[in-house]
Amino acid sequence: MRIKDLSFYQRKAAMADLIERVGGPTRAGQLLTVTQQLMSRVKDRDDPTMLTLDGKLALELECGEPVVTRVEAELLGFRLEPIARPVAEPDGTPFDAHAAVMAEVADLCRSFSRSVADGKYSRTDAVTVGRDLAELRRSIERFDRVHAAILAGVSA
Repeated sequence: MRIKDLSFYQRKAAMADLIERVGGPTRAGQLLTVTQQLMSRVKDRDDPTMLTLDGKLALELECGEPVVTRVEAELLGFRLEPIARPVAEPDGTPFDAHAAVMAEVADLCRSFSRSVADGKYSRTDAVTVGRDLAELRRSIERFDRVHAAILAGVSA
């Protein structure tokens, strides 16, 4: 298989995944104000129809993940990394530490529910949820340090 063929099918698979993540061809068509038939052609692995740049960006924004952009970056030899969200570091109070944990729990719940909305849990979904799980672990560890300091009488 030629590289062009491989990249074509990788991009088409990512586009199909993106369309499913936003609710299928009908919903994707509504979001882009195009027909469901056009979205079905984009989803069809053997049809040459591709999403436009604006269409891809709009669906990725709706989905909350750069599904197609990630594949395209990897085809060019790059990896996408999320821009670090500003995380409120606890200033030593249990209230700040608790708030940081709750914010991460909310992020995890949001990404997990989006990931399973189509009834499937793909590798891409697992990577996304895994990042949020890691952030939650870090927040819990910060909360644990604040808690331990209070138990030790180091902080008030």
